Amino acid sequence: MLKQLKYRKNDHLISSIPILVMLFVSLTSGCIPTHRTYSTQEAIREKQVLEDNKLGVDGLGGARVAELTPDGSKILIASGDDNSLAIFDVDSDFKLSFSQVFKNNSIIDGLDGAVSLAVSSDGRRIYVVSYYDSAVAIFEQDEQDNYQFIKAIRDGLPYEDVFSDKKSVKEKDKLGLLGAYDIAITADNSQLFVASVASNAVSIFDINKNGNVVFNHAIRDRDNTEYGLGGAVNVIFSPNKSQVIVAGFNENAITIFNRDANGVLGHSQTLRNEKDGIKNMIAPQGLAISPNGNYLYAACGGGNAIVVFTRNEQGRYSYIQSISNSDDDVSGFGGAGYVTTSPDGKRVFVASESDNAVVTLAKLNDGTLKVFSVLKSEGIKKADELNGAASIYVTPDGKHLLVTTGKGDTLIVYSLH
Repeated sequence: MLKQLKYRKNDHLISSIPILVMLFVSLTSGCIPTHRTYSTQEAIREKQVLEDNKLGVDGLGGARVAELTPDGSKILIASGDDNSLAIFDVDSDFKLSFSQVFKNNSIIDGLDGAVSLAVSSDGRRIYVVSYYDSAVAIFEQDEQDNYQFIKAIRDGLPYEDVFSDKKSVKEKDKLGLLGAYDIAITADNSQLFVASVASNAVSIFDINKNGNVVFNHAIRDRDNTEYGLGGAVNVIFSPNKSQVIVAGFNENAITIFNRDANGVLGHSQTLRNEKDGIKNMIAPQGLAISPNGNYLYAACGGGNAIVVFTRNEQGRYSYIQSISNSDDDVSGFGGAGYVTTSPDGKRVFVASESDNAVVTLAKLNDGTLKVFSVLKSEGIKKADELNGAASIYVTPDGKHLLVTTGKGDTLIVYSLH
């Protein structure tokens, strides 16, 4: 998964692209067949399967991430192959039904390679980042509670240029959004943070009282300052929003910034593989932090591992554990790319695209993790390297687990017991 590859986009062959292009292809090309599975302990039960272009469903081509709106009434999905934002209604029994889809067209812009999203705390706005358009697309609810496209924020560079080594591209990269890959929003809806692969940056946008999104600045690796942002793919907050944490895929690094009351960031720490005892943190792709803020988890596709850090009172992190497929009697972490926790922090869930698996881990009293169950797909041809789970999401009540697949063009809803 860490090698360069040739891939097709809109039937045009592109080659010699940096490895993060391959990362997008691999993570948006997953499949979990849901009727032939095994689990070490039965704790997850399939409830509903939604497939693209079946039974009126649209917008799941290359389904990348799923998220529930704060009021629990809708599921939002960003899909990389359909270049879309799909919206599903959720009933009282947590059954999903297709509602809306937005795709790039003559009016809607900024969804080519849609890869992640963030929703405001009141559910009125959705922000979608796109890898190929290198953009943030903004959607807003109208008086009938339907979402409408508002605008896209981007530099406007064609993707062929974005992933080239042209110096002129770097000069035109004003917003730090090239290869935009992940987005996070503060609870007070005052700031957006975007991690971008080709810009090697985390970009900060302010949201003013009128709802206008205004570029503040971008933090990048410089000649005299190496934060570890090469191939930035994921950005999260600590629970109290006092820290912003970024995964640097290309640098095997995780960078922590302190965030003050005014939203200003200051570099605190960079965690790097093979330093300070850190093991298996190769190509970190997904980050999650425990609800109490004491533990940081990294899903590492190159290390086929989950890596665990503990946080001290000064807000600094130290390595305590890694679990990988190279350990005895361990499986399910091949191509680990997404991680999340249960609301109470007692469980950690990992989606692994190469192993076609969802791994559930239990958090022990000392903060370390132990594999609790492994849900794997069977009957998949091993020659197909692009199968696997793209993302995993646990609902705030802890009752449901959502898994998006890419090659399967599917959203799978599981009940948690």
